[in-house]
Amino acid sequence: MQMRNVGNMGGGRRPGTPRGVHVEVTINDWRGTVRRIWSYLVSKKWRLVGVFLMTVVTTAVTIVGNRINGIVVDTYIAKDNLRGLYIICLMLAGMYVVSSAFTYWQNATMIDVAQDTSARIRHDIFARLQRLPMRYFDTHDNGDVMSTLTNDVDNINTALMQTFVQLFTGIISVVGMLGAMIVLSPLLTVIVLLSTVMTYSFSRMAARVTQKAFTVQQAALGDLNSQIEESVSGKRAVQLFNHEAATLRHFASTNAEYTAAAYRAQLFSGAMGPFNNMTNNLAYLLITAAGAISIVSDRGGITVGVIFTFLIYLRNFTGPINNTLNLINTLQLSLASAERVFAVIDEQPEQDQPDAVAVTTTTGAVRFDHVSFAYVPGHEILHDINITAHPGDTVAIVGPTGAGKTTMMNLLTNLYPLQAGAVFLDGRDVTTIKRQNLRRLVTVVQQESHMFTASVADNIRNGRLDATDEEVQAAAVRAHADTFIRQLPQGYATVLTEDAAGLSQGQRQLLSIARAFVTNAPVLVLDEATSSIDSNTELDVQHAMADLMQGKTSFVIAHRLSTIQRATTIVVINGGRVVEQGTHAELLAAHGFYYQLYQSQFQHDIDKK
Repeated sequence: MQMRNVGNMGGGRRPGTPRGVHVEVTINDWRGTVRRIWSYLVSKKWRLVGVFLMTVVTTAVTIVGNRINGIVVDTYIAKDNLRGLYIICLMLAGMYVVSSAFTYWQNATMIDVAQDTSARIRHDIFARLQRLPMRYFDTHDNGDVMSTLTNDVDNINTALMQTFVQLFTGIISVVGMLGAMIVLSPLLTVIVLLSTVMTYSFSRMAARVTQKAFTVQQAALGDLNSQIEESVSGKRAVQLFNHEAATLRHFASTNAEYTAAAYRAQLFSGAMGPFNNMTNNLAYLLITAAGAISIVSDRGGITVGVIFTFLIYLRNFTGPINNTLNLINTLQLSLASAERVFAVIDEQPEQDQPDAVAVTTTTGAVRFDHVSFAYVPGHEILHDINITAHPGDTVAIVGPTGAGKTTMMNLLTNLYPLQAGAVFLDGRDVTTIKRQNLRRLVTVVQQESHMFTASVADNIRNGRLDATDEEVQAAAVRAHADTFIRQLPQGYATVLTEDAAGLSQGQRQLLSIARAFVTNAPVLVLDEATSSIDSNTELDVQHAMADLMQGKTSFVIAHRLSTIQRATTIVVINGGRVVEQGTHAELLAAHGFYYQLYQSQFQHDIDKK
């Protein structure tokens, strides 16, 4: 079972794919996928049995009701039996009311089952995402991950709530109507089956053509959505570089390509409806003609009521078949979505080693011992790194962009597995410390400060969830963030949205520093923590940072000379290797790589003074 799916998050119910990539989605194990879905449904099995029984009842009511309509024509209308006609009509009305009630109960039950199941699946995939290693997110597009969590789960919900029920109801209706038609008239049933085979054969042939057309349409839709997403997210750059006209021309071209592809796809698929209508009308004509000939020749036991009933049966027979054919693609899409969701749930989570222990305190002694690391096997980012930091040391890590400075600090918190060597905390390999404990002992202030959709106080409290309001405010004061926080509309209760878009980068960084204050971990990693703060603000923060680092082991990735000069040790990284280590004065005197870096990047700090 295969299907093609091309597009990204903007593609409605189509699951997202990385921008510009045309992906053929193969359902490798649809039986296994169905079993996985059933594992979520098994707790609702008796409610599903009830839905099955209600479907059988409503189908039976339809079959019996249609036959009674035929009997009414022959027995009551033809013989002017109005009293009997009134009684039969009341009986049919009661049957249809009961059938409608059963149908409503069936739909309400499936909505509840579908929503509950999709909620549990959504919870499971979100919970697994919280435990996946960083390597997973490095190798998967963010839009694809988000689409799996939203669009793919929504596709499963749609399948449970609509597709499966419609397929199930359609199959029961087709089987029930076919049996009723055979009992009523084998001759007329043969006519129905011939028209059905004709419709199915044309649909199969048309599907081959339309599948290619829809593949092209979805590819064009993916390109269109990608351009819209990039244009919106990069709106500032578009305006600053006066690219509005060029962007509009590019969009017009992409939009025209999508429009043409959509026109062709819809034109091809649109031929199926008229053809199906034509074959259905021909079936109606042939049934009426064959029935009329039988009545006139008084052969076959066919009456006007039988023809009337048969025409209704035909509509109730062909309708579910057409719906079932249309639902096959939707079912394939839902199963493909479910397979992607379960693939994420089955991803290996970040796990501690079996011998990992809980460590709650540390002196802050850190050692990188012959550490080598590669994001992609065979392409090392770090080569044989050896660094020692004693308790209370401040280690400045400097080097050109892309040298591996941030990567090295990621290894301290055990975010990635090493290819060689080890990182030690108090003489213990960090991989033997439970990650939850390790990350309480090491606080990282990132270069890009991420703020969650929550109040200012809660964003600071993310450093330690049990921090009191007084501790949060004290941390903000020490980070020199209290003044601007109190100027916000609701102060510490102000809710930040869209990654705190209403704050400057410097203000967001101050909140991130306040987060580190409230954490009060014995080991600090400051990843260019002051890079986005202006010089005046930095001077105010330096004293607070010095207080924060007092008695703690600190690793500072920095570009500013004022930060580097205070370091106990400066480690110079270039090309993923440690090329020099020493104090500021020692490294300048050596006239090595640090001296060159100092002359090219740090001299402007002295010039300002």
